[in-house]
Amino acid sequence: MSPESYHFGTRLALRCDYYAFPRTGSHYLWACFTGLLDLVFYPNEFVDHPEAKQRAEELNPHAYYALRLREDGVPFQPVYINAAPQGVHGNPAPAAGDWPVLTLIRDPHPTIYSWYHTATERWGAKVPNRVEWMRDAYQKYREFYDRAFDVAEKNPKKCLLIRFEELKRDAAVLRQITAFLGVQPKLSPEFVHWWTDFERMTKAGDRTFYRSGNNLQWRNDAAWLADLERAGPGDFTRYGYSAKP
Repeated sequence: MSPESYHFGTRLALRCDYYAFPRTGSHYLWACFTGLLDLVFYPNEFVDHPEAKQRAEELNPHAYYALRLREDGVPFQPVYINAAPQGVHGNPAPAAGDWPVLTLIRDPHPTIYSWYHTATERWGAKVPNRVEWMRDAYQKYREFYDRAFDVAEKNPKKCLLIRFEELKRDAAVLRQITAFLGVQPKLSPEFVHWWTDFERMTKAGDRTFYRSGNNLQWRNDAAWLADLERAGPGDFTRYGYSAKP
């Protein structure tokens, strides 16, 4: 058994590789995957991890119970999504392989804002110079998605780009994912989209990992906006986002 020929019982699992920069909504998307797909996991160091288990404490258990159900008549089709083909979050960078590729992207400004607050408030990171930290974070985002877009441009039929903003908007993206993978969703995409509404999927109260899923929150932080202007993050139109914050 290997990731290239991973059988679940007697069935060969469909495989695809997955790339996403930190704080672009991966855990939200994986909740969607849970509802849509018969996910199977090849044993690796990232599956059974104390940090991952702790994150789950912030989730609504009723939502995940519902997402593990199956509609009558839907066949079992194991799907192995390799979430670390180049390491955690695809580091050092996305690369083309022998498998279809799913890539998640989010507007860089709420992404970097969420990354900063998760790093400092959950993991206790110390940032002596926030402007320099921002410059470095935006550059890492740019390098990551430059590689991801290069892979997609060279292999358009094997790559699907998922935008966090569209994913949250309606169920169309979920239908697109199952069509790309060539499987029948085990639950209605509309049902999955309803259950993965951010506030429904998470527990009420303070959360340090599943923060808010709000793409506009950074705009209300005057100190952050002042530092952002000094950081000069640059143009992100290549990735489909506005040139101006």
